[in-house]
Amino acid sequence: MKKGDFKKLFDYVDENENSSVEFQTVWRKAHRKKWVRKQIQSAGHNLAILLTILILAPIVGHYVINQDSPSESAQFMEEGSSHSDYKVSGKIYNFPNQIVVKGESNLPDGTIINLEHLQKDGEKILAKKEVTTNPDGSFQITTDRLEKNKEYIIKILVYSDIQNEEVKNILGNRGEKIKSKKNEDSVFQYTQGGGNYTGLMMLGTVNKIDDTNQYVISEFLLTKQEFEEVD
Repeated sequence: MKKGDFKKLFDYVDENENSSVEFQTVWRKAHRKKWVRKQIQSAGHNLAILLTILILAPIVGHYVINQDSPSESAQFMEEGSSHSDYKVSGKIYNFPNQIVVKGESNLPDGTIINLEHLQKDGEKILAKKEVTTNPDGSFQITTDRLEKNKEYIIKILVYSDIQNEEVKNILGNRGEKIKSKKNEDSVFQYTQGGGNYTGLMMLGTVNKIDDTNQYVISEFLLTKQEFEEVD
């Protein structure tokens, strides 16, 4: 191939390459606009869907939650109207210097629980303590043991007349909603200020402690009938 022919060939290639580059540039610019317009339209569509979800989600969630579980107030109304079987249980832990009562109940949160520490004959009250139930109905009361070589009686009491208004709304102003067929052994009646009230009572024994003991003695809380049978 002659030198002149090489020059013509290179000129032809250069011309076609430039045309190809220019074509690609024009094609990209034209299609870039279409692509941008397409992305904007897609983003607008997606944004509309997202806004719809954000608006509907709280409504749907509220409906599902309320369908799946009743409100707490509704549960309290149902429990109050059905006179729940309110009860107290627990154990007395007999430490050398202290008496600790750890109890469980299905009483409302904030119910006042009283402890009375009595002599073995049950006549003289040596100490009184007061606590309120936790949200799950549990409670813990601590009192001094006084003397290691003596036995004592512990009473756990729920007096309906001293409860706050929220608890009274559930248990009744005079404790009339406390008693049921299942808990009647732990229910007791008392008089206060000329009025008759219903409460709950459980008892337990605090045993003597031998100085050589290296363990904690514990006793279950009992109903009055159970306590008298054991005693």
